[in-house]
Order: sequence, then structure tokens, then C-alpha cells
Amino acid sequence: MNRSLRALAAVLALGAARARAQDTAIVINPEAAGVHFTPPELPRQVADSAIEFFNAPTTSRLVGRTELPAGAVWRGDVAVRNGPVILAGRIEGSLLVINGDLVLRPGADVTGTVLVVGGELTGADSARVEGSARAYYEVLGYRVRGDTLQYAPNLRRRYGQFAAEYAFTTTETRSALTIATGGTYDRVEGLPLVFGPVFDWQADPLDHFRLDAVGVFRSAGDLSGSRSDLGYRLHAEARRGRYRPVSLAFRAFNVVAPVEDWTLTGAEVGWAAFLFHRDYRDYYEDHGLALRLSAQPERQLSAFLEYRRESERPTDSRDPWTLFRNDEAWRPNPPIDGGHYHTVALGLALDTRNDPDEPTTGWWARARVEYATSPDVQPQGGVPAFVRPALPTDGSYAFSRFFLDVRRYARIGSFGRANLRMVAGGWLGGDPLPLQDRLSLGGPDPMAGYPFRYSACNKEIVDPAFGSSQPAACDRVLLFQGEYRGHINLRWAYDPGEDQPESGLLYRLEGPDLVVFGDAGQAWLVGSGPGRIPANRLPTLGSWIADLGLGIDWGGIGLYAAKAVTLGQPLRLILRLSHRF
Repeated sequence: MNRSLRALAAVLALGAARARAQDTAIVINPEAAGVHFTPPELPRQVADSAIEFFNAPTTSRLVGRTELPAGAVWRGDVAVRNGPVILAGRIEGSLLVINGDLVLRPGADVTGTVLVVGGELTGADSARVEGSARAYYEVLGYRVRGDTLQYAPNLRRRYGQFAAEYAFTTTETRSALTIATGGTYDRVEGLPLVFGPVFDWQADPLDHFRLDAVGVFRSAGDLSGSRSDLGYRLHAEARRGRYRPVSLAFRAFNVVAPVEDWTLTGAEVGWAAFLFHRDYRDYYEDHGLALRLSAQPERQLSAFLEYRRESERPTDSRDPWTLFRNDEAWRPNPPIDGGHYHTVALGLALDTRNDPDEPTTGWWARARVEYATSPDVQPQGGVPAFVRPALPTDGSYAFSRFFLDVRRYARIGSFGRANLRMVAGGWLGGDPLPLQDRLSLGGPDPMAGYPFRYSACNKEIVDPAFGSSQPAACDRVLLFQGEYRGHINLRWAYDPGEDQPESGLLYRLEGPDLVVFGDAGQAWLVGSGPGRIPANRLPTLGSWIADLGLGIDWGGIGLYAAKAVTLGQPLRLILRLSHRF
């Protein structure tokens, strides 16, 4: 317990030291399995020009998707941030698009100049632009100050990450020694810390190479027993291309991997564990290699093909310290089906949102299909045949699974937004899924009106090896979510004025969103016989679970009340640290 506290205090102190580091280009995402490329920076001269144009008193300023149809005329200079912009009419002035794409339709006419930063310019050959037309793919970092923008090139949203680093840079290379949080607080690792060197080399404008070799310290362990408290992550990636990149990446890893990481965010899971002794994920040890080929044929579309060779083993809960309920026992971490797994995965991603953090329009979608085999699977005992038929242990074990997450964001009026989401995933073919790849519904996310893993297909699992772990045991899941967000238009701002010592500071307080939402779905077992659904069918609507709710979301921090559409379920209050989706 004391060591966990000391580790947490050390990380907090290192986070405070970040401002003194020489460079802040190395970003470790606490919810990711590795370190990613740092995006190229926009030339300062271009950034200053864009900020000056946007802040000019004669410029009309718009936000979000903007369309000027054929025959329409806009008189004067226009600046749009977080587009996209579709122009088929005429602008009698200049046009600036910040962090969005510009599409010029045939016949479009701009009497001044066109500048696009953080996006693409298409259709210039079929339109008329009297001045220059320039486009820069690099995103413009800025802060909103009243009705104007302030240049903020190093603006990063870290969502609770603490890190410190000492970096060495040249015009082409960047290397650093880094220590940071490498995951979220949990009952198996405590607070995992990553430490080690990273290297970034921009060989030329088109070729980029990245190498990270970091160790992982699991602060909840005691450096004894069958499980090592030290892991590692090695990540090497070569990328070709600047606007339509293709990359090849190699990973070697020894980590603690989560089960069902598609529900609550890692930050929310970590804070729930650290503060309230509640861990909403399960975990297993994952040791292996991976090779991934990625491509981005369009700015909003990407794809990958990956091969993984992993050794997966069960792991036990430890006893990390928590702020409240520290004397309670943790929920046991359920066992898994261990063994070596060889996996081929194909994935697609689409993101047309106008803002990744506060989207008001656009689509977000992720699709993944995997085929896995295991020559030496070690099935966990105590799983009844009703939940899962026996797994073959003669080296022929093979299965396939899929996961699809689609979200739609749409603006309704000046202050309203309607957001929709569909999730479908699970068994696709072959032998039954291993325990670590199974699914459930219920809990703070995504079915807030029901208790944790209310629909988990685990009621028949009574073997003492599982205890009260409540494992996820369903083969498939289908979920629909919808919400309406109405912005409460409260705004408070304070500008001390130029004659005050604090001149240049502006304090703003925006109003919250009122959220009305509903969720419906089901998780089930696939097969024939009582309690199972044939592979080519869906559960009847009468068997679905559903909830309705109301909440207040203020900048991502939300308080929600949800009621299950089921007799006997109480009203539940949920505190969230991010948007529902």
C-alpha cells in the first residue's frame, strides 16, 4: 500500500516538472498500447496570417459545417473553423478555412484569396479564385478568446496523463528519455508507469521513422510470485507519405491487457478504481509480437492489416490502495483461456466529425474482423456446456469475431444536437470464443440504468475459481444509443482590460448541456437449444433491455439519472468524466 502511494506521488511530481522539460513532442496516450507519431507543425508565418485574418474586425466568422449553394452571394471576407466548407456560390472577398476541408464545386467563385489550414482543398480546377489558393494539411493549434483566436501551437488535451521527459532535438531528429503513466489505475497493476528512450527521425518531407523502447512498472506488485512486476513495450514504425501516409509498424510487448475496453474510457475506469474501489474491467497478461500495415487513402478514412502472435495467461487481482473503501476486498479478476494465439486482423476507420472532442456534425465508425487460432489452448475449467461447449485441445482451435461501432452526430437548430450510436460485435464463426473475448451489457456504460454486467450470460458459472468476479460470457452483443443535447446558453466572461496587470487574460464560463437519452440492446449466446439464439437470428425485441435517462453534461463532466425499463430496477445516478459517446 505504501509503495503504491509513493509511486503515485512520484508521478504527480514528475507531471509538475513537465513545464521545465526542453521539449514536449513525445506524447504517451494512457489509453493506447504505444507511442504514436507527432503530427507535423504548421509554419508559424502561415499560422500568424490565419489568426490575423480570423481576428480582423471585417471578417465574418462561422463555426462548423458551412455550405453556400450555387447562385448565392456572400459579400465580405469569411473565416470558418472546424468545417467542412462546401462552396458552390460566390464570395466577394477572401475565404479562410481552419481545421476543416474546403470543397469547391464547379462554378464556385472567390474574388479574393483562399487559405485552408488543417485540411484539404479540392475542386480548385473547376472553380474560379482570383487570388492565390493555398492549403496546409497541418492543424492549427489555437484557443478561443471571446470572438477571437489565440495561437496555441502546443495545445494538447491529455485527460489526466502525467509525464516528464528530457529531450534532445535537431532539425531532423528528436530523442528523449521519458517517464509517464502507461495506463489506467486498476486492481491488477495499480498505477502502471512507463520509462525509457524514444527516437523520432524525419528523414525527409515524406519519410518518417519512430522507435520507442519503454519498460512498464506495475506498482501494485511486490516483485515476487509467479507474475513479474516489470513489462515492456517496443514499437518501431516507418511511415511514407505526408498527406496519404502508408506505414509499417512492429511491436513487441509484455503488458496487462483489458477485457471489454469498449465501454467506459480508461480515465473513468482508473478514477473509479482509485477513488471508490470499483474496477469495471477485467485483465489478463499478454506477451507477444505484432506486425501492422496501415494506409490512409483519404484524410477521413484509414485501414490496417495486422498479424499478432501472443501468449495470453490469467492473472490475479492485487490489493492497490484506494482513497475510499480501502478496507474492502476487490472483485476477483476472472480466469481466462490461456495459451498461444495467432491472429490476423483487418480494420477500417472513418471519421468525418467537425471536432474530435466536441463534435456537432459528422460520422465516426470503427470496424474490425479477426481470425485466430491456438495450437495449445488451455481451457479454463468450471465453464458449463450451457455457456460454452468444450474447446478442442488437439491444436485445431480456431475462431473468428467482429466488432462494429458507428456513431452519427447532427446539429438541430442553434443549440441542439442529436447523437446516435450502434454497436454490434462478437462471435462470427468457428469454435466458441475464449473467455477473454466475450461480451456483456450493463453498468455505468453503456446501459446506465442496469447494474454492472446485468446481461452477461454468466449466471450458470458457479465454479469457485470464478468466485464473485461476474465474468462477461456472452457470444454477441447488439446495442443502440440515442441522445438529444440541448445547450443551456449561459455565458460569463471577464476581461480585465489593457490597463490592468492581468491584461490579455479572458475568463469564460460556458453553459452546460441538458441531455435526454435512451439505450436498448441485448447480449446473448449463439447456438441451438434453450437460452441460445441461432447464428442467423437476433433476439426478439421483447427480450431486449432498455433504459431512459436525463443528465447535465458540462464540458464532458456529466451527472446522469437513468431508469431501466424493467420492473424492480431502481433509479441510478451516474457521474461521468467524458461524453457518453
